[in-house]
Amino acid sequence: MKRMGSDRGIGKATLIPMWGQGTWNKRVLLLLYVALELITVHSSTVLGTLELQLDEEQPSGTIVGDISAGLPPDVTASLFFISDHEGTGVGSDLHIDETTGIIKTAKVLDREVRDRYNFIAVTMTGVTVEVTIMVNDINDHAPTFPKERVTFKIPEQTAVGTRFSLDPASDADRDQLTTQGYLIKDGNVGQAFLLETRRGSNKVLYLDLVVNTILDREKRSSYTLLLEAFDGGSPKRTGQMILDVSVQDTNDNAPVFNQSRYQAMISENLQPGSNILQVFALDADEGDNGQVLYEINRRQSDPEHYFIIDPRSGVITLNKPLDYEMRRVHELVVQARDNASQPEVTNAFVTIQVRDYNDNQPTMTIIFLSEDGSPRISEGAQPGQYVARISVTDPDYGEYANVNVSLEGGDGKFALTTKDNIIYLICVDQILDREERDSYELRVMATDSGTPPLRAESSFTIQVTDVNDNPPLFDQQEYRQTIPEVVYPGSFVLQVTARDKDQGPNGDIHYSILQDHGTHSDWFAVDPQTGIITTSTQLDYETDPRPSVTVVATDGGRPPLTSTAVVNVLLQDINDNEPVFESNFYNVTIKENTSAGTCFMEPTCGVLARSCCQRRRLPGDGSLAGCVGSWKPEAPEAPLTAPAPVSASQRSCLGVSPRIQWKGERRCLSGNPPCPSVGAGEGVGGAASSFARRALIRSHFRPH
Repeated sequence: MKRMGSDRGIGKATLIPMWGQGTWNKRVLLLLYVALELITVHSSTVLGTLELQLDEEQPSGTIVGDISAGLPPDVTASLFFISDHEGTGVGSDLHIDETTGIIKTAKVLDREVRDRYNFIAVTMTGVTVEVTIMVNDINDHAPTFPKERVTFKIPEQTAVGTRFSLDPASDADRDQLTTQGYLIKDGNVGQAFLLETRRGSNKVLYLDLVVNTILDREKRSSYTLLLEAFDGGSPKRTGQMILDVSVQDTNDNAPVFNQSRYQAMISENLQPGSNILQVFALDADEGDNGQVLYEINRRQSDPEHYFIIDPRSGVITLNKPLDYEMRRVHELVVQARDNASQPEVTNAFVTIQVRDYNDNQPTMTIIFLSEDGSPRISEGAQPGQYVARISVTDPDYGEYANVNVSLEGGDGKFALTTKDNIIYLICVDQILDREERDSYELRVMATDSGTPPLRAESSFTIQVTDVNDNPPLFDQQEYRQTIPEVVYPGSFVLQVTARDKDQGPNGDIHYSILQDHGTHSDWFAVDPQTGIITTSTQLDYETDPRPSVTVVATDGGRPPLTSTAVVNVLLQDINDNEPVFESNFYNVTIKENTSAGTCFMEPTCGVLARSCCQRRRLPGDGSLAGCVGSWKPEAPEAPLTAPAPVSASQRSCLGVSPRIQWKGERRCLSGNPPCPSVGAGEGVGGAASSFARRALIRSHFRPH
């Protein structure tokens, strides 16, 4: 019943009669009328108030309180009328007993949806009670960051104490149960950062990331911080966020030469355009801040431009002819600067000595120490193992010429050694890895002591030969395939693939199957070259619906290396098993005067047999029929005889092979009850089938 509030200005209200569903009679209507009048008369006066509390998330049916507790002293009531405003949730969320005044929850309350309920209860005498129910908060929400992962950029060399604001976590709970603090749980290497918080006027706990130490991108370019927000509940609820801090580069590093002084010796007849040497500097910064450019300081050296330098590679080249008699030594000041807007500059010194012309250059004989004399070395060679033997002679000075031999190239993998300055040996200086690099360009230079010195050079490529140090690796450690169980032997299942980083026979892969009868791996075969797996025999779902195969990949090394992968095959079942009777013989006795149409037996089928006494539609009227028959025995206990042949359709109805002869008349009649089950089997008597065993049924008649 709905009533508009009058002088209280409440708006639309609802009077809820709380008694059960029943037939409205005149007495009830009269009581309602009296209650409405009382509410109208006393609507401007609230004689009683009642404030109740309960925690949210309490189960439906939880008792909240008793309206009677809000009545004035010495006032009792046996019936309450409830005035509820629309949209307050009282009618849907609370259950109020109008006779006892007991208030219960009608469902689980959620403070975040509604935190209070208000209604007015009116007694039959017109006393009103204003009831307020407060829903208390419980810690049912955890702090939540706006994003699970955030990327943040901070320049290196940022001043300690610099703050960066982060998005705070939100918590739907309130007061002490909302967010109370933040922690860095992980990733704060070197305590590079701190967290500071401040509570805003909106009760949100705001978060700042504070730089705690000088950041150096060259030492550490990024931090992955795991931030955690926690509330004040017991136990505490937490929320986490990953903060990826990227340290941005500033130009705080100058280029550094790999040598403070470079030296070279050249002949005065060296042709312009010839390369002399290469300087190299490295800048730890990145981008333009780390790009190194070279130049010759002309104010301090080589104002005549005898030499030039490539600004990017650092290669110093002869620019014009030299004259030994005019200058024997050239000192160059080479500058390396980065490409920043305010570049950092570093200097290195280059000493170039000019020797007088010499008409006989040294000669070198190189013998490679491999089995076939070719320039190659095994990747398994240990440091110190010899690669080549070099003998040096100079016709100008005889057998014991003072010749300086040097080795270039090879990225530090090879070294040059000698004991007498006549015989030199190239040896392995660092571990080799063919899979990383399979060849190295080496250059041997022999410079005599003439004036000017002459130099002989020999360049060659050392090939790194393979050893079997890498096993085959499958593309997958586990393969899965689904196939029907009826595929023919030799049918394709799937193809596995393994790869070997080695080369030659060491990289040739041979596939095989690890035999395990427990997994029926003998059902399958694998092509040793292609890895194609096929069926090798008939599959059987009933024997094993999930056979598996362990495939072994073996390379051609000596000794060979192997790896394995598992192929799990899921078989799809099909109807490949025929019915089988549970018994070969059935014996049935019936009375001789059994009326026609009575079904006296029905053999049942085993798990491998098909349905026996079938119900089918009779020709003509299409009605359902059971397996029934009328029998005309020649004598008691004698086999049944049929005066006329039984048709194929009748036999099909009976579950009998058309080849079986009957001594009696048997037919399908509509409207008969189904035959009772007498055991496992199919049909009556009959010859053996190649797909199922037949059951022999002998029927006897018992005199009435």
